[in-house]
Amino acid sequence: MSIAKQIILDELKEQKHPEKVEDVIFWALKHYAKNKPKGLSWGSIIAKEIIGRIEEEESNPFKDNY
Repeated sequence: MSIAKQIILDELKEQKHPEKVEDVIFWALKHYAKNKPKGLSWGSIIAKEIIGRIEEEESNPFKDNY
């Protein structure tokens, strides 16, 4: 497992910040997808895909939340 992935998972588990870590990650992905200079990149495409999955799941009131 990469160091970045391990740190992100630890932060999600610990939740020791004033904002929920998953919210900050979501906001960062959304910002990156919208403001990536030089057009589309794999990173912005992946960010948009993750954002879409989150928004779709959150909009379904009959789906169990994680």
